[in-house]
Amino acid sequence: MIARVGLVVSLLVALAGVVLGVIRVGWLEGLEVNHGERTTLADADTGGRAVLAQTVLHPGTEAQFELCASDPMLPERWAGVAQLNLELDGEIGLEVPLNEETLENARRNDQSACMSLGQGPVLAEGDYAVTATYEELPEPAVADVPPRTRIVAKRALEDLDLLVVVLTWLGSILVVVFLALRARKGAATEAPADGEGEEEDLWKEALEEARPSKPRAPLPPWLAVLLGLLGMLVVFVGIGFVASGAAAGLATGVGLGVWEVVLGLLLIGGASLGVRLDACGLVRPRKWWWAAFPGAVVAGIGLMALAQLATLLVPSTSTSNVQLFVSWPSGMLSFAALAVAAPLAEEAFFRGFIYGALEKYSTVLAFLAAWLLFVAFHGSQTWGQWGALVGIGITGLGLTGLRAVSGSALVPATAHLTYNGLLAIQAFL
Repeated sequence: MIARVGLVVSLLVALAGVVLGVIRVGWLEGLEVNHGERTTLADADTGGRAVLAQTVLHPGTEAQFELCASDPMLPERWAGVAQLNLELDGEIGLEVPLNEETLENARRNDQSACMSLGQGPVLAEGDYAVTATYEELPEPAVADVPPRTRIVAKRALEDLDLLVVVLTWLGSILVVVFLALRARKGAATEAPADGEGEEEDLWKEALEEARPSKPRAPLPPWLAVLLGLLGMLVVFVGIGFVASGAAAGLATGVGLGVWEVVLGLLLIGGASLGVRLDACGLVRPRKWWWAAFPGAVVAGIGLMALAQLATLLVPSTSTSNVQLFVSWPSGMLSFAALAVAAPLAEEAFFRGFIYGALEKYSTVLAFLAAWLLFVAFHGSQTWGQWGALVGIGITGLGLTGLRAVSGSALVPATAHLTYNGLLAIQAFL
């Protein structure tokens, strides 16, 4: 009874963290600006003045203004052609002359150049613009170049955002704890060495009652796994078309986690919810359960260190989707909150449902499927960032090894929560 009540309370704590996270991420998104325009001086000329980019900024954010062009912007061609201004509601706040000094500081190659126009805190809400003023329109070789003027504004993460992540992490950890408390496999594992006669018979009877009932699978295990993967793939791809933005990403990510758990429990088969939980490995380890969970925490720290080492040693060929996502505070908070909400669901599906179903055929098959499918479903996030992908492979291997050794999906879930939680906390350091 205590385990059931604790499980419900833990789920509510995790849910509260997720809901607060979605609200907070949505608020951060509303303040963030990533505005860019491609306007030539000739097209925007209004008699000695051209508006290159204009947008609304909000107080409390940090803004950056940048101008890039598909031209090297060499001083001998661009010096003195115009003066760039940062304006608020039509009033000039900062002047950036296009002279040899400012142009020498531009980042350039043979085909393009970028220069920073300024950055700083936004103190007042209003229309901010980058304009160019000049006595006469420059020659076509300059006036017809389409510069990309970019205005970016972000609000830094705060202690409240850290609280959201910690609350979600705590709720997830408590769910694992109370699932372990309700598990029946840990009741007894081996007979007393000197058990004899009637006492031994009573022990055997108690042991049989403590063991979980064998699940009744209405589907062949291979078909259940195939349907599970198909169901995951359809929802996974569907989310990619529906979700837009960091807040929606967090909400749909948690929804995907719930779907993983529901799908696994439905397809694994069994006469009751308790039997299905046992069949998915959501039980205490067979032996030494009191040492397995502290060991899982140590394993999680070790896997995190190995994954970070792989990220440093293996070069990337491009910027991954997850790197772009977390470059914004709203994306970072969304990713951190999801990182501490999703591990148990992922373990229940990959090292619970898939491993448990395929173990009936072969332990090796179950191991390889749970490991490689886990890596495959995470591959799109880190594609191009090969060190991170190698790190996911190492992590998946370690987590699946914990499942094989312990016989419980709760042990790798503990390591997974440790790994992800420490990474999430690092985002605030």
